[in-house]
Amino acid sequence: MQTKNLNNMKKIIVIISALFIFSAAQSQVFNTGSTLKKGEFSLGIEPLIYGGANEFMMFFHGGYGLKSGVDLGISAGFLNGQYFGANIEWRLMRYISLTTGAHYFGDFGLDGTLNLTFPIRKDTRIFTGVDTDINFPKGNNVSMPIWIPIGVELGLRKNMSFILEGEIALTNTTNSILGGGIVLYF
Repeated sequence: MQTKNLNNMKKIIVIISALFIFSAAQSQVFNTGSTLKKGEFSLGIEPLIYGGANEFMMFFHGGYGLKSGVDLGISAGFLNGQYFGANIEWRLMRYISLTTGAHYFGDFGLDGTLNLTFPIRKDTRIFTGVDTDINFPKGNNVSMPIWIPIGVELGLRKNMSFILEGEIALTNTTNSILGGGIVLYF
């Protein structure tokens, strides 16, 4: 009986913590080529490093399955700057999706990502793709950074995964990124 109460208490703490994180606010991708099912939620937290040891941010991610094959994602990043973004992910095939969105990170930008997922086991996936932004800074210096994301999603429990991702910069207008964190699915 005590074990059951302790497990229930842990679940309640995790849910309350996740709701707090979500209410407090995409990094780059932090996403596989699979979309959320209709009515399913995801909440995630991801510390990441970009461009050097002094370029650290903490990201909070939320997602909601709008309908079969389409989900909405929002993200907020803090500590070394402020990032706010939203996107819609469209499933093209079972393990391939296209994400379109917008963000604000000092300047407004548009986002586009092609996600490819390779299932290894039921609870383990490797993913990659192409991630690009079109950034519109004040003035006329539009930039288009491009990355190749490479990551792994490891299922820790039925509704919890750990995602580790690196983004290799392909253009000189950006830096490579390394991040990892926990995602909860409801």
